[in-house]
Amino acid sequence: MKKTYRHLAATLLLATAVAPAAAQEFRTAAFMQTNNYRHQINPAMLDEAYVGMPFFGQINVGATGNFGLKNFVYKLDGNPRYDLTTFMSPTVSAGEFLGDLHDKNRADVYINYNIFSVGFKAFKGINLVELNLRSNTNVSLPYELFEFMKTTGAKETYHLQDIGVRSQNYLELALGHSHRINDQWTVGAKLKFLFGGAYADFSADQLDVTMNGDQWRIVGDARLKAAVLSSEFDYEDPSKNAPDGRRRVKGIDDVSFGLPGFGMGVDLGATFKVTKDLTLSAAINDLGFINWSKVKNASSRGDYTFDGFEDIYAGSNNTGGNKLGDQFETLGDDLEEMFSVYDDGEGSSSQALAATINIGAEYTLPAYRNLRFGFLYTSRLHGLYSYHQGLLSATIRPVKCLEASVNTAVSSTGCTFGAALSLRAKHYNFFIGSDRIFGKVSKEFIPLNSLNANVTMGMSFPLR
Repeated sequence: MKKTYRHLAATLLLATAVAPAAAQEFRTAAFMQTNNYRHQINPAMLDEAYVGMPFFGQINVGATGNFGLKNFVYKLDGNPRYDLTTFMSPTVSAGEFLGDLHDKNRADVYINYNIFSVGFKAFKGINLVELNLRSNTNVSLPYELFEFMKTTGAKETYHLQDIGVRSQNYLELALGHSHRINDQWTVGAKLKFLFGGAYADFSADQLDVTMNGDQWRIVGDARLKAAVLSSEFDYEDPSKNAPDGRRRVKGIDDVSFGLPGFGMGVDLGATFKVTKDLTLSAAINDLGFINWSKVKNASSRGDYTFDGFEDIYAGSNNTGGNKLGDQFETLGDDLEEMFSVYDDGEGSSSQALAATINIGAEYTLPAYRNLRFGFLYTSRLHGLYSYHQGLLSATIRPVKCLEASVNTAVSSTGCTFGAALSLRAKHYNFFIGSDRIFGKVSKEFIPLNSLNANVTMGMSFPLR
């Protein structure tokens, strides 16, 4: 198995990063009485015994971001065979491309997959044992990077700051307990044991790019840390080694099974029933860390030159002969040259989890008690990849076997709309929903306008 940086770079630009940073929860579930998995928002919401469907308890896949595929791929007029081209094509003006970007262009891609989950009554409360696969990737790319790529030569100096790609992928074994203190207060907690499978962190705090004759001089420090199962670095030809002898990294090779990471975390939460109709809740999740062993380190460390980007479009004069995938591969080759890193040896690294704060309020309409309104504020504390959202929902349960919810939210990556449906029998529950409903997508199901999209589904067997 081999993964080169040129492929990774092209993938990032298409917003389909290989592994999703802090895992996301299905937030609409916080206000759905029939959903057994809302304890993932707040451990105090573990309120009944249940068994999750093995390997299909809950699957939550999605992304957030403030850009979409259309920001990087454009239609090419007059060519029916090769009708798509990248933003690097001369047929795409700099104003058209750059005008739709942000100061910080970000994408978060994630999977939260419940392998098994069991809740049972004991110790004067409800207890939980669950195993989840959590995979999370965050990308943050500054406006100035794309300005340099598109307008190379228009300025003599470019300052690139806060470039980052981070991925954490691990199994999570959680032991939880919720306890009702009285008619108003319920508290809950989870202890998590984390088994890391893959970790990668590429960062460049600042790169100064200055014109130097027919080349570009780059001064800065790009760094890479990687621990992917059991693996080794793959290297470029020795002719590309650094002057100090360090070998230039090409990618990851010789991958075999291994768990290079281990860590622990906790979730803490509480709910407070103010009145018969109003309930407040608060939780902080993922307080903890993962320690990664045998971490491969690499860096640029210094002053080096870059020849610039090639003409990347659909053939000469845009008449065809260069498919879109080939264009992105060429672009990835150039980015690999620009962000060259060299082997610094092996070590260990500890990474904090992305702590998440959830604060909510739920109000039951007195005139029609089957209708409830909820508000949930979420703040994910994750440095360059921090995220904030306010969600407003309306949930109706006209009969015991049916519950539906709709919501709207404003977040760090834009406005979204979501909905969910839950079917409940005496000992069976199936649900499907989305916090961020898909808009227009490509034939590969990549969101065109915005990466704010997800889908969640699953089933459980309530035991009451």
